[in-house]
This record gives sequence, structure tokens and C-alpha cells, in this order.
Amino acid sequence: MKVRPILPAEEKEWNETMAARHPLGNPQVAGHRIKYVAERRGRWIALACFSACAYHLADRDRWIGWTSEQATQRRIFVVQNSRFLVLPCENDHKRTFASRILAGVSRRLSADWVERFGYPVLLLETFVDPAHHRGVCYLASGWTEVGATRGFRRDGREFYCPDSTPKAIWVRPLRPDAKEILSAADLPADLAVFEKPLPPKRVAARLGFNGLRSLFKALSDLPDARSYRGRCHPLGCSLAILACSVLAGCKGVEECAEFGTTLSQSQLDALRAWRNDRTGRFQAPSASTLWRAANAVDDDLFEQTVTQWFRDEDRLPEALALDGKVLRGTLLNEDGGSCVVSAVSHADSPFFSIRSSLGQREGRSEPPRS
Repeated sequence: MKVRPILPAEEKEWNETMAARHPLGNPQVAGHRIKYVAERRGRWIALACFSACAYHLADRDRWIGWTSEQATQRRIFVVQNSRFLVLPCENDHKRTFASRILAGVSRRLSADWVERFGYPVLLLETFVDPAHHRGVCYLASGWTEVGATRGFRRDGREFYCPDSTPKAIWVRPLRPDAKEILSAADLPADLAVFEKPLPPKRVAARLGFNGLRSLFKALSDLPDARSYRGRCHPLGCSLAILACSVLAGCKGVEECAEFGTTLSQSQLDALRAWRNDRTGRFQAPSASTLWRAANAVDDDLFEQTVTQWFRDEDRLPEALALDGKVLRGTLLNEDGGSCVVSAVSHADSPFFSIRSSLGQREGRSEPPRS
């Protein structure tokens, strides 16, 4: 018996067979997916599809032990067995086929995923309807039942509709430490590069209006070396947006400015952003405004102020620092090279860093054009 991904020429037959024989029909899944076939003596004996995992699954998330933010960032490492169909065959041992096929797919799926999509899989999940199946084949191939759904099915990317039939949730780690890795504070370096950044709105919402106001107040006390000409946004507003955008995974001052545009009017109000008299709406600082603010601040004082703010607010990370004693021109440079803005968290090292990807220590004297 051989288990393998289907060939492009076989997809039509695979889809038609699944649609005709599986009670749920052919899966309509978006995103990454691999369709498998198990064959014996050249004849198809089973079909399986593995695709993106469920977005929200309380019992699965509780079993893994990750936070909602970790789930958002690391969901790509979990893949769902969205369809599994054993075809009729004349063989007394066909009861063992299901578990053997599932085990065969499990052994090769992560390598297949790396080859096709570039990153590994750590955990598999699936649903079993207890009204029709007991999940014996999953149990026999190393899967574990971890809970049940709430009776909803996904309808679209982020929306769910009542289904009225709770399903049992089964999972199978593809490496012994998969659960620990997914719930760890930091991923191993080889996996961290694939971790998704938090949506910008999630970062600002995490601080809350009170957190944004207190961060603004703390940064507003820093000396402001900017010219008074054309100054609209308070220094604390620009620096707070820079800090929040870095926490959101933004890279470069342009992305930081884009982050600012995602903030709600209430959040911009909390940061005392400039209000346009003609429209009556608050406006986020432009890229050039953020550049001037970064150049106007003393990096050591900024580090001390924001680190103390994190401690006073009892928030993570434990430190926030500018990387490098010379901040001038490190957000953008004359060559227009991409600039790196990154965050690294541990107890005794800087969390926040702004540095040029070209390693420039001296930079341009004029801000970028908005």
C-alpha cells in the first residue's frame, strides 16, 4: 500500500470521487491544502485532504495551552484533516486500512508541506461526528480526542454558522514536543521566521485606552528637540505609535506610519493626535513626522522611560530600547534601502530596536517624503 499526494492530472477524478462518495461531498477549502490518495496494486483505496486548521476552537486551544495571540500567530503550524474517505474494496483486512493510511500520511505530511509551502507542520486536527463514527481509526493511528466543538461550522474565513451537531476534536502531534513548542513564549529560531505578526489593531487594543493614554503621558515628558515650525503632533503621540507599531511587527518607518492609520478615532484621541479642523477627525502622524520624532529623542532616555512604563503598567515585554546610540537617519537612508524595525524580548536585553538594514551609523539630515 502506498500513500502519496495526487498528481495535477488526478485532481478532477479525486474531486469527483470525493463528491460522489463522501457524505459531506468535496471540500471547498481556501488556502494551502494537499490532497492524498492511498493505492494498492495500482488501485485507489482511500482519499484524504489536509488543509488550513479551524480559526477558533476552544478545546483545541485549551489543550495546546497557547494564548489567543499565540493562536493568531502560530495557527499556520496546525493542519486539519478536512476529508477522509475509504473506498469500498473486497478485502477482509480493510478495517485496518484506515489507521494505516492515516499513519502513512502523518509520517510524510510535514515534509510534503515544507516542499510545497516552505514551512513545517507540528500538529494535525480533525473532527469526528459521534453520531456516526467513534474515531477508532484515529485512535489506532496515534490521534487523541481533546474535546468537542460547540456545534458551529465555518462559513467563510472568519465567520461561523450554527450546525447543531457538536463534533469530537481529535489531534495528532507530528513531533513529541509540538504542544510545548506551540505554547512556548518564544518559538525556536527555525520556526520563528514563519510566525505571523499580530494584526496592528490587536496590539493597540491590547494596551487599551488607559494604556495608550499612560504611554502618551510617559513619553510626553521627554525633551523635544524638534523645530517648532510645522509641529502638529505631540512628541508623545509619535513615539507611542512608533513603539506600538514595532510591537505589531512593523519594519521601517513607512510601515509604522501605515500602522498609525489603522488606529481608531478613539485610539488617536487617547494619543492626542492632531485633529483636522476641516473634517473634525484625528489624523495619524505621517512617515516624515515619525522620522523627525525618532531623531528628536534621546535613545537612552527613551529606553528608560518606556521600560519603566512597562514595569509600572505590569505589562510585557520587560524592556523597550532603541538599538544604537546614533538614531539619526537609521529609519530611512539615502540609498532607499529597506530598514529593519524589530522587537526581541528577554529579561536583560533590549526589546525594541530601530536600525538600518544597511548598518549605517550616519544618515540623512532630511526626513523622508510622505
